Amino acid sequence: MKHWKVVFAIGCGLIVAACGQESAAHKAVLSRLKGPDSAKFGEFTTVKGGSGGSFSCLTVNSKNSMGGYVGDKQAILMWLSDGWDVIGIHDVSHEQCLTMTAGM
Repeated sequence: MKHWKVVFAIGCGLIVAACGQESAAHKAVLSRLKGPDSAKFGEFTTVKGGSGGSFSCLTVNSKNSMGGYVGDKQAILMWLSDGWDVIGIHDVSHEQCLTMTAGM
């Protein structure tokens, strides 16, 4: 019975850490948008790049300067010692973003 408690505690810790990283990624992307109040976030996936660093793809849809939603875009982020840095926001699918970051 003790083993299940340890496994459960570790699992909960990993979930909380992942949520914290996703929240930090949202904040980093919001600072780059023209309409940050309108942002709608989707999939968030972190991968190890070819250089061994951590990269993430975050789906985001927000309004442009004309007030219309632009459609889903992929924010590519790189993990630095002090948090996420947005490399760019591109008009590609989430799967294409993952392929791009795996080679970085």
